[in-house]
Amino acid sequence: MFSRQHSSMEDDVIPENLILEVLSRLHVKTIIRCKCVCKKWRDLVSDSYFVHLHLSRSREAALMILTTTRPGILKWVELGHEVENPCVRVKWLDLMGCAPVADYYQTLVGSVNGLICSFQFSNEDDQQVVIFNPVLEEHMILPQPRQDLSQLGYGFGVSRGGEYKVIRICARISSTPNLYDEDKIEAVEIEVYTLGTGQWRILGQTPLNLNLKPGPNSGVFVNSHVYWLGDDQIYDFDLNTETFELFPSPPGDNRESEKMLGVLKGRLSRVSWCSLGLEVWVMKEESWSKEITIQEDICHLSGYGFRPVCLFDGLKGASILMASLEGPYELIVHCLTTNTNLHLKIRYYGDPIRTYSPSFVKLSSFGLERVDAMYGRVRKISTSLFLLIHIFLQIVIELIRFC
Repeated sequence: MFSRQHSSMEDDVIPENLILEVLSRLHVKTIIRCKCVCKKWRDLVSDSYFVHLHLSRSREAALMILTTTRPGILKWVELGHEVENPCVRVKWLDLMGCAPVADYYQTLVGSVNGLICSFQFSNEDDQQVVIFNPVLEEHMILPQPRQDLSQLGYGFGVSRGGEYKVIRICARISSTPNLYDEDKIEAVEIEVYTLGTGQWRILGQTPLNLNLKPGPNSGVFVNSHVYWLGDDQIYDFDLNTETFELFPSPPGDNRESEKMLGVLKGRLSRVSWCSLGLEVWVMKEESWSKEITIQEDICHLSGYGFRPVCLFDGLKGASILMASLEGPYELIVHCLTTNTNLHLKIRYYGDPIRTYSPSFVKLSSFGLERVDAMYGRVRKISTSLFLLIHIFLQIVIELIRFC
């Protein structure tokens, strides 16, 4: 009787909107623990309003770096943006049971609102796309796409209307190779999978001659558009209209320089580099703006060769993650603003690196999809006195900041 009255008094003292404001500003781990405090908090955190509120306030907190191709295990490193005092956490995701075959490879396609898209394939041409949310420990396997086309690239994003879509760029190969005994592409076709529909849709052939760069081709998502970089051009897929078009490149393009797309402060960005220096361009409104120019060769740090592999927002400004050209493949975070380096002792396999921000978006909210637990069991969360005190202190801190 006392506990019920006490709970009712708490509900009257602390308004629900204030509880939501505070919870949405906490660290994800603390929010998960808050769900164990009482049923009311659990229901609030599970509500769709809180999911959207938390998304609107979340920050890009980590880089996903694929560090193993071991079957059944997706292992990545969460690298905090603090360049001078980095926080490095190793994460393991158990995907055993959802692999197409015993021995398969996987690559990251992208991450949007806490949902991660991974492409898995094997030497036997078995392939599948998996979407998962590490926070809620759930995943879904998309239906098999057509197997009669060759893979060129993938993309993952969300439209302005809230539809999450996977884009697949395919090539129809001619039965007769060219003069150099190489595969000859007859046509490039586009397939789209909208989460919740249960099937791939064929958009047909694209009028563009998509000359994508060799290697893993995962598009960069920015504001309901997915961009791919070709040898000389940028390709733009509009998730709202589901149309492809050429996107203008920065002016005065040097064809001899290496290039890479990225995202800085929510805007499409491109870094280009050569032995003479490095430039970072950012798309603002409807034109490119040169934000950073470095007139030195940063790709030869300490006498060793490095190449940029990811452009991202660091704690103290734009940063580039660079990988060594020779094994063992070392990673360095170079802050372009402070001109400082951070050496990481992380093994790198050359796969795309993406930013990741955790969320509480439920895969079950997409209706038709089958959603499975990632670990096959429910992990127990301690509700000890020490933990409750920790949660209370976190809430007090956020209340002080909020007020």
